[in-house]
Amino acid sequence: MSGTSVVPYQQKRKQEMKCTIDTHNELDQPLNYGFFGLETIDAANDEDPRPPVSPRKGKHTVQHKEGKSHGRCLRLNNNSITTLKSLKQFTELKFEDWKDIAWIDFSHNELQKIEPELTEFENLQILYLHGNGIADPAQIDQLIPLKNLRKLTLHGNPIESTKGYRFLVLSKLPQLQCLDFSRVTKAEMKTAKTLEGMNSWGLKKKKKVEEDE
Repeated sequence: MSGTSVVPYQQKRKQEMKCTIDTHNELDQPLNYGFFGLETIDAANDEDPRPPVSPRKGKHTVQHKEGKSHGRCLRLNNNSITTLKSLKQFTELKFEDWKDIAWIDFSHNELQKIEPELTEFENLQILYLHGNGIADPAQIDQLIPLKNLRKLTLHGNPIESTKGYRFLVLSKLPQLQCLDFSRVTKAEMKTAKTLEGMNSWGLKKKKKVEEDE
């Protein structure tokens, strides 16, 4: 008889993974105020959200507790909104826990600035800003505090014509996995890191020159 012992098979436990939000796995339908012709966020207070589109099998409709949604998505797309002021106050009124909001759609509005109100949403993972009037590349800096952001759209803004636009965005937001509905590649991240290093060196050199003067 062989001296080799047989080790009983033990099924490995699957590691639990925190579910990330997406347009395909969100359990609750978004709170949808798109295509209302709104000029301000406050104006949405006078409107009822659009009824959910026929959900796929296994997907719930928006549920409310005391008039509030406990979903994690907000859509204010295709309006005429020019400022993000009062966004926090609006979500506090409409969501059971506004801090859990992970997807916001502000596409096709008239925004020219990325205002700091967005940094209040620390769990934000997906942000749509395409089709607005954002022109200043420095506005990207407003999104740096959003460490959980992994999908961002900015195409259709004047900022898109900035030289090296895509690498510029990725150098400031290295956690992104998808930009303008296009997956970020390893080669792009490598180039973005090089750009970030060059910019950092340039800033240090400029500061030293100013100090010497």
